[in-house]
Amino acid sequence: MKNKYILSIDQGTTGTKVILLNQEAKIHAWSYQKHNQYYPKPGWAEHNPEEIWRKIQTGIETVLSEGGVTPKEIEAVGLANQGETVMFWDSDDGRPLYPAVLWSCRRSQEISENWREEENWNEKVNRKTGLHIDPYFSATKIRWMMENIESVQEAIQLNVARCSTLDSWLIWKMTGGESFLTDSSTAARTLLYNIYSEEWDQEIMDYLQIERDWLPSVEPTVGFFGTTNPSVFCGIEAPIRVSMVDQPAALYGHLCIEPGSSKCTFGTGCFVYMNVGEDVRPADNKNLMSTIVWKKNNRVNYAYDGAIYSAGSAIEWGINSMNLYPGVEELQSASETWYEQLKHNESSDVWFVPALSGMATPYWDSDIRGGFVGISHNTSKEDMAKSILEGIAHRVADVLEEMNKVSSRPLKSLKVDGRLTENPYLMQFQANILGIPVEVPSTVETTGVGLGYLVGEALNWWIPEALKESNLIESKIYYPKMNNHNKEVVRKHWKKIVHGLQGIHKEGGKSTAMLT
Repeated sequence: MKNKYILSIDQGTTGTKVILLNQEAKIHAWSYQKHNQYYPKPGWAEHNPEEIWRKIQTGIETVLSEGGVTPKEIEAVGLANQGETVMFWDSDDGRPLYPAVLWSCRRSQEISENWREEENWNEKVNRKTGLHIDPYFSATKIRWMMENIESVQEAIQLNVARCSTLDSWLIWKMTGGESFLTDSSTAARTLLYNIYSEEWDQEIMDYLQIERDWLPSVEPTVGFFGTTNPSVFCGIEAPIRVSMVDQPAALYGHLCIEPGSSKCTFGTGCFVYMNVGEDVRPADNKNLMSTIVWKKNNRVNYAYDGAIYSAGSAIEWGINSMNLYPGVEELQSASETWYEQLKHNESSDVWFVPALSGMATPYWDSDIRGGFVGISHNTSKEDMAKSILEGIAHRVADVLEEMNKVSSRPLKSLKVDGRLTENPYLMQFQANILGIPVEVPSTVETTGVGLGYLVGEALNWWIPEALKESNLIESKIYYPKMNNHNKEVVRKHWKKIVHGLQGIHKEGGKSTAMLT
């Protein structure tokens, strides 16, 4: 009997993971292809879509070769995308008109501020989209390209402009130009999609002068996005059954399928999702975001969403700009020592607020900047490096505390993924200040696996309940070791520091990079 496999493509911020999943829901082969990051100005971030497409092709060729799999053995395909990253392209030949503008790019800050200051618009947008007006989302990036990029303006005049998140362009490429589609979870990240009526919002599009014809049609997350063209897709002719944002895919990879279950991805930033099921009300909590995580079987599943802009990027900053440690390997080695030395109730003398690109949930302050607090003559580079890890954990705690305020089900544990979860000190400190266990899976490929789980469901290979019972992925669990009193003291002090930084900004000057 012929073997059958799912091809799962996780197209992320720093690279693309391609995974082959077998009929037992296990990874058969995988590949990681890193692509370049472009930072033309401070606060700007771009990708080359054509480079990403080539990396996807290379990744597919690698897993087919290393897995000993033929193109005909691929039963179906799934695609996960970056979410808010957006681009303009030519509808005739698919040629990108400008680099893809990343989710982390802040170039549309002024557009966002002006829009937010207009009466009732932020409340109105939140009521429709579940999100806040912020450069993080696609809409203001689209408007910026409309105002500043000549090739985009020319394409609009010639009626050949298409505008989409990266997934739609990749699906167009994968199908040989046959499909121009996105899914509900991705549309929900644009700031243009009403997550309750499930349609592109005409009022918002009119305000930004974005035409509906530029945008893709929206399909359920689990559905049919076209058939891959073997002439451009490494010989594979298979249906694309799932397309979605990477963070919901990771949520599914943890099998957080019940309301109240949560995960946090520790990557360039941190992204916290709490599954709230099919019933979410607009503006339950104005500090949180609501979003669609998937639509399948004609039912929409929502989540509360919390974003932290600086996590892995703060660690990279500590290497490249501050020379606190030679590299990630050295930080990892030091962290293992700190983990072994960790006292149950210790508190830090040095604090770091990782607000290198402003602060998202729950503060929503784009202008605040990070700072070290508590520095003295005795402060070492090691103290500062450790405080960066602790600051990341505090920001995750900020988000989860906000979610717990509105959740009817108290959070009992947190499932995590991403490269930073390999750091034992960060994970233990996270458990300490949350007061709940933190579960780290044995695989770091949670997004690609979650995507594959959904494709397998669409193929009737399994059901999620059976996947949960099978315990396919083992986890290491970090249990809290800080008593409740000390936890409250540490968290209270953290919030006092953050409010102090906010006060500096409100008094007329931007927070400095280092405070004592």
